[in-house]
Amino acid sequence: MRARRALMRVAARRHADETPRRMPRVYKHCRRRATGNQASYVADACVARLAFQPPPCSYTLGACQNVHTMSGERISTRLFTPLGQALCPTKHRWIARREYEDPRMLFLFSHGNADDLNTCAVYTQWLADTFDANVLSYDYKDYGNSEPGTTTERSLNEVIEAVYNLAAVRMAVPTSCLVFFGKLVGTGPTVFLASERLGCAGVVLVSPLASGARTLCDTRKVPRAVMQVLDRLFMPLVQRVAAVVVQVCIVHGTEDTLIHVDNARELHAKCGWQAQYPALYVRAGHNDIESRRRDEFVAHLRQFLLFTQRRIADSILPGGST
Repeated sequence: MRARRALMRVAARRHADETPRRMPRVYKHCRRRATGNQASYVADACVARLAFQPPPCSYTLGACQNVHTMSGERISTRLFTPLGQALCPTKHRWIARREYEDPRMLFLFSHGNADDLNTCAVYTQWLADTFDANVLSYDYKDYGNSEPGTTTERSLNEVIEAVYNLAAVRMAVPTSCLVFFGKLVGTGPTVFLASERLGCAGVVLVSPLASGARTLCDTRKVPRAVMQVLDRLFMPLVQRVAAVVVQVCIVHGTEDTLIHVDNARELHAKCGWQAQYPALYVRAGHNDIESRRRDEFVAHLRQFLLFTQRRIADSILPGGST
């Protein structure tokens, strides 16, 4: 009995000794977690100011159709057709149809960081007219009439998934007619969507960035291990592009001073064998490839689209791979 009481006293002393030690550990854990959340918020706010520059909204809600992300955020979309009309994706032309009956291809277009549906309307209409394709464009969070808030990499990925569901489910666009098209910062969500191995015919990247860090520093002066860590901070396209299994067409200007052409070369080198397609490097700047080298751009992209269609046709023939 005495031995039992002695053991109980020892156990009580140990518990009393350990309790003050456990409390600081729990406190430290909570403090680290709160500090991490605050650091993440600060990082998102800094990236939003540097990478995203939404122009003042210059169009009305009636000129677009809204879709919603998984978190319920409103996203504005608009469909451009070769007919010279900017339509709402499931209104007017496809309002009475359950399936996409148009033989034309559909570009899921992600615009640059300083554009919205209205400011890039001339460019998207030019794409539709030049390549005889339908172009589904959309605005990121805090752009145009989309949900206000802070634009982050995560929000970009959620938005493009919602727009993809609009095209693939509600509009029922066949994967053989769907092309992911990204320009400038829009290449980030485009590569993310393609790396998820969602069905499409091909991917077009115009003036892409390999990662946010590689647009700011010379990779030749940074150790590889350090560069890999920096890549993960914002839009690690150079790490995601290896998961893409469809052809990737890359176009970049050799005189680009904002996103160096080495970004495109690094991306092209990381593409897997299934995604390999000859890249086009032209003597142009940051955002003037289509105006300075229009003929080369159009010819290269038409050849790429023809190549993707031939490959899809070969894969569905008897004896072809699926």
